[in-house]
This record gives sequence, structure tokens and C-alpha cells, in this order.
Amino acid sequence: MLDVKNPAPALYRQIYEGIRRAILCGEFNHGMQLPATRLLAKQLGVSRMTVVNAYEQLLAEGYIEGKTGAGTYVAATLPEKMLRVDQDKSFQHGESAKQRNQILSRRGKWLASTSVSTLRVQADTDRYAFQNGLPALDEFPFKVWSQLASRRLRNPPRELLSYGDPAGYLPLRETIAAHLKSARAVHCDADQVIIVAGSQQALDLTARILLDPGDVAWVEDPCYPGAHNALLAAGAKVVPVSVDEEGFDLANALRQSKQARLVYVTPSHQFPLGVTMSLSRRLALLEWAERSGAFVIEDDYNSEYRYSGHPLASLQGLDKDGRVIYVGTFSKTIFPSLRLGCIVAPKDLTGAFIAARALVDRHSPSLDQAILADFINEGHFSRHLRRMRALYAERQQVLVEAAERDLQGLLEVAPAEAGMHLVGWLPERISDKAASAKAARYGVEGSPLSAYSTNPLPRGGLVLGYTAVNAREIKDGVRRLAQALS
Repeated sequence: MLDVKNPAPALYRQIYEGIRRAILCGEFNHGMQLPATRLLAKQLGVSRMTVVNAYEQLLAEGYIEGKTGAGTYVAATLPEKMLRVDQDKSFQHGESAKQRNQILSRRGKWLASTSVSTLRVQADTDRYAFQNGLPALDEFPFKVWSQLASRRLRNPPRELLSYGDPAGYLPLRETIAAHLKSARAVHCDADQVIIVAGSQQALDLTARILLDPGDVAWVEDPCYPGAHNALLAAGAKVVPVSVDEEGFDLANALRQSKQARLVYVTPSHQFPLGVTMSLSRRLALLEWAERSGAFVIEDDYNSEYRYSGHPLASLQGLDKDGRVIYVGTFSKTIFPSLRLGCIVAPKDLTGAFIAARALVDRHSPSLDQAILADFINEGHFSRHLRRMRALYAERQQVLVEAAERDLQGLLEVAPAEAGMHLVGWLPERISDKAASAKAARYGVEGSPLSAYSTNPLPRGGLVLGYTAVNAREIKDGVRRLAQALS
């Protein structure tokens, strides 16, 4: 029954598996008494404690039961029988799904029906072009990060092991406030900075706090789907507003809806088109928000990556009336699984945001926040950003040159001054969804531009991320894409 000569797995585990198998196949019937641990140990030539460990595992899982003073017996009812569903009483799949759907709230039904878009997870040896939104993970200074983490974990202070401030770890908030002032011209102090689990949570919290069901929210079109869906989930009436070469168009928005409670924009580098909102439109939007009592979400998702000149000042820095909620993330500059971002809230709204943050999941992991604060304060963050700006500029150039060489007449790819992706424009009347599906069959990812848009676009395109892949992979991806589009 048992092969105790094989050193792996552990002896107690072999004994446990052997007895469990004998019970399940009926060799040991329910109510049957098992040998005493000392006797079985002697028979098998192992220590008594090895047998005791096996019995304790079987006892914990419900396969055997002990009777005081009378020994150990096979349980009358096995765990498998308790978990098995009686076929006569079970629901058919369709009936079960229908009943469950009736249980859900209206919000629950909407959430259940919403498609969730996530990045494909690939092993490092199976990277592929042209994933969008991923930084160059192979170039991140993980050695430095691990040293900082080890230092923090070696003797962590009590405050990092207990419940933290819902607003976030204060030294990190102070560091972020200082960085945003110098790099993005954001007017804030640490009390206005709230640490969140990435920009998606920031959008969800903002929608919860500022929107009632039926309120109108304007969004750029095309738009980041996570923002669009977060507003819909809050019950808002979402109105898509077309974007042109100057970014979000307030006049166009007002033609569609005379009023709005909330506006979502990406002014520094519109996602996914990459245009920058002009100063005149920024000022017009802020003036309208002040006049109408509305609020603006500024999603500053990748403004750190500008390859000519200095990063443009934030919309929040122009706001004089506390109408802009600034949203930032470290997913594009550190790594996405860190799940840390920030909200810079107007001073009179910080209490509401902190209360909502506490209600959702108390606070972000304190140790991760402390490591990030050290990473920024000791200069590693700024050095990493400088390296990535140079690297991403090179990778963008490789993509543009390869596209000019191999994609002539198939895809028009022009350089951009900022960002982590380029839009490749297809010839007129070519479906970008069909082109994307064909590219996928050739091992290339190119998200269709229409997937980000509510209204029909005059021309189809593919969103091509270039930051997560090296020059060789970019060139190979372009060749594959050319084969697909041919």
C-alpha cells in the first residue's frame, strides 16, 4: 500500500495518501478501526511521529475520527460525499444562471455584463509586440528596489505593520506632493494627496463621491474604457465628446448636452489619440466648470514620458477654483502590479475622498508605500525616469523607421512627442477590428482604435505600444504585422 522507500514526497504524506486512497476506493470501509500509531509505525519502519502527522492530516480533513479510549476509525461520512451535489436536486445550468441573475441588483447586473479588458500575461521569454500600457519591465532597477525592500523588512516600525492612514503613508504623500509641484506644476500639499490602488480606483472613488444616478458626465471619445465604465457603474449618463487635434472640445460637448456634473479628460496626452489639449481649450473648460459648478477629472497617466522639451504643466495647475481632481499612477513608471497611484483632491473635498477610501479597502499596503517613498526620496525614481525617456524615444524611433520600411501602404505610423504608444492609421474603409484579429493570428497585438470609441471614427487604426519590447522585437513585430495586413 505504501512506498516508504521513496524519499519524496515526505513519509507522512505518503502514509496519508495511502490511507486516503484506501478509504476512497472502499478498501477501508466506514467505521473500520485503523491500527494504533505506534503499531503502524513499527510495521512501516518509520517514527511514530510520522504516522501521527499523517493521522492528524486525515483527521483534520474529515477522513477519520477518533473515539476517546477506543482508537481511530474511518469516518462514517467522507468529505467528498458532503461536497457532492445530489443530481436529483441540482439545478440545470440555465435555470441556475437565470435564478442568480434575478438575485443581482441593477448595478450588479450591469457589472456582470461589462467586458473587462486586461493585459495578456506572458512569460518574459514569450514577449510580443505591441502590448500597450506596459513599461519596460526588464529595465526596471529591481536590485535597488529589493535592497530598499530588504532594509524596510529587516526591522519594520510598528506603524508599517498596523492599520495605516486611509489617506496614505504620510512620507509618501509629502514626496508625491513635492514631485508633482516640480514636475507637473500641480498646486497641492500633502493633505490633498490620497494614495489609491492605481488610477482605476481613483476614477471609481471620484464617480462614487461626485455623481448621483442620472447625472451627466462628459468623456473624451475615443476614451480609456476604464474611465467610461467607472462613470457608467456609478449610474451616470455618459456623453461621448469627439476629440480633434486640440483635444477635448467644450463647444462640441455643449451642443450635445447643456450641462454636466463631471468631465473626464487626458489633457497632456490624450488616450489613445495622443493629442494635447490646447491652452485656450483648457482655460475654457476651467471657466465653464467654475461657472456651472462641475468638476473635471484630469487623468495624467503617462505625462512623465515626453521626448522633446519639458513635460507640459497640468490642468490642475491652472485651476483657481478647486474644480480639478488630479489622478496619477505609478503603473506606467514603476510596474503595474505595485497598484499604487494618487488623487490630488480640492481641499474642500479631501475629507470625502479619505472617508470613501477608508470604506473601500481601508488603505494601500503600508510597506509598499514606504519602499516607494524611499525609492523617490533617494533619487532612484528620477534617474529611472531619465533612463526610460531615452530608451522609449529610441524604441519609438525604431518602430517608426521599421513601419516606414515594411508597412508602406498598409499602416501609417507617425512619430509622437510623448507617450508609450503610437496610433497606426489604416487605409480608408479598412476595418480595424478585422485588422487587429488578423494581426493576432500572426502573434502581434494591435488594439483596434474603434474599441475605445463610442461614435464611429472616420478612419480605423491600431494602437501600437512600443515601450515593453526591445528593438529586435519591434522589428520582428512590424514584419509580422506587414504579413498580416498584406
